[in-house]
Amino acid sequence: MERPPLRVLVTGASGFIGGHTCNVLSQAGATVRALVRRTSDIRHLEKSAIEICYGDLSDPDSLRSACKNIDIVVHTAAVVGSFGDWSHYYEIGVLGTERLIEAAHQEGVARFVHLSSIAVYGLKPHGKPVTESVEFDHVPQSWNHYVREKVISEELIWKAHAAGKIRATTLRPSIVIGARDRNAVPRMIDMLTFPISLMAGKPSNRLPIVCIDDCVDAIARVVEKDDTIGKSYNISGHRHIAVADVLQLVGNKRNLRVPSTYLPTSLLFAPVGLLEWGWAKIGKSGEPPITRISIVLAGYDYEISCQRAHQELGWFPKDEYESALEAALATV
Repeated sequence: MERPPLRVLVTGASGFIGGHTCNVLSQAGATVRALVRRTSDIRHLEKSAIEICYGDLSDPDSLRSACKNIDIVVHTAAVVGSFGDWSHYYEIGVLGTERLIEAAHQEGVARFVHLSSIAVYGLKPHGKPVTESVEFDHVPQSWNHYVREKVISEELIWKAHAAGKIRATTLRPSIVIGARDRNAVPRMIDMLTFPISLMAGKPSNRLPIVCIDDCVDAIARVVEKDDTIGKSYNISGHRHIAVADVLQLVGNKRNLRVPSTYLPTSLLFAPVGLLEWGWAKIGKSGEPPITRISIVLAGYDYEISCQRAHQELGWFPKDEYESALEAALATV
């Protein structure tokens, strides 16, 4: 007997990963409900057979309504920037996740797929391939609110799973690039337009990135496979690409100067921290052109192991980095 279409709620649907997830799942035959705020730009969702559901992670009643008659929650909403107060990360990424877990539990949602990040392992030197068994970084840098948000929110997921409130799967993608990217590639452009042309670490450092199409393919595979319940999966590109090569691709497309001078990562924390402080002090909007998180992402050599995803999901990324960067640059 053919299984009826899965009914999927996607949070963060107006965002980069959430929006792509909605469209891919809908095209695959799922009945998709997109949770968005009333102020969100949803033009990328309007041409698809997607139900728009207005709500907010700060509003438990709206989350209960969003979870009604849903088979699977795919939770992509989070604070993804690298700058700002901890209170913002905590309210959205931590308390918002906690409220959503409770709503899903109360409405009897069968499964909960949580989009975490490789940041849970810490943005620091590891000296070995990073597998899903690497311990979470419970003591990140004091300013690294993103790591803290991701660690606490994923721990909430597993606590609820152990208590039988939800049946969870988590995915831990690396830096995601592609069309409608509002974070990674825009930050690269900011770095390349900064008057001081310096980079952290070494030009040969491997940058942990994954293309949006590959990332969403992994999400779709998890949604379709009940035997992924209780498991976590790293999601990162298989083809290694160096920091210098990524910056060169972006620089060539935008006719921007690419740094040729690289300094030890630790030497840049203090001046970049001062830049962040000054940026906030004078009330500038958005993020500074360089942040300490961008320094630790580029300044260390990362090797992310995705063997589990290869073996259990049959997931093998296409790694079309150049096309993904072009698509991202076209929408910045």
